[in-house]
Amino acid sequence: MQKEKVNDLLCIIPARDEELSIKQALTGLMNGSGISKSNFIVVNNASKDNTASIVKELGIKTLDCPRIGYGSACLVALEWIGSKNLNPEYILFCDADGSDDPKDIQRLYQTIRDHNSDLVIGSRTLGVAEIGSLSSIQKFGNALTCFLIQIFFQKKFTDMGPLRIIRYKSLLQLGMIDPTWGWNIEMHVKALQNHMKVIEIPVQYRKRIAGVSKISGTISMSIRVGVKILYTFFKLLIFRQ
Repeated sequence: MQKEKVNDLLCIIPARDEELSIKQALTGLMNGSGISKSNFIVVNNASKDNTASIVKELGIKTLDCPRIGYGSACLVALEWIGSKNLNPEYILFCDADGSDDPKDIQRLYQTIRDHNSDLVIGSRTLGVAEIGSLSSIQKFGNALTCFLIQIFFQKKFTDMGPLRIIRYKSLLQLGMIDPTWGWNIEMHVKALQNHMKVIEIPVQYRKRIAGVSKISGTISMSIRVGVKILYTFFKLLIFRQ
């Protein structure tokens, strides 16, 4: 697939304590995705290392989010976008650890345009996940969440993957609020509740370049994340927001 220049989206990348991986990850994304450097927004999520300074040295827009939480970092970026009266067509969410394949970004971008979708999610289950990139608890949690979505929404999905692209206007319509690990499932459920077109495509998923995952690094953390995701799911079902 020929790499297409992508100028009508902004890419939000939350990053916390990723000094060992951030430079290689961002360089790979810039070189392989077709997205210009000026279209990246990295949110330093209360890092205690040199993550922020490394990003600034690369000349990429850097925002600070002192409150720990994936959703908090995303909300800071969206608030900044709104304050600057920017109006991108799409918002792309990527990880800062190098696990996302830049070539898949082109596929997500083309899919959301060609299919006139609101939200396109990269499925690591449909694609190829490198051995060791997903823990057993992550796989179980994904399967359980997708099963619940099929039960309550009669829609079949395979993954709650973090690599995703959404129309900016659709994202604003969702009114996202979750500050932590419920961000992805909140987006997914609210999109379905609002009868938006949500599809998924296979993507490649690699082991992080360095460091330990904030989610699957320990069993206790994986359990906490899983509980939060389930709590968010049923909260949205009972108290539609």
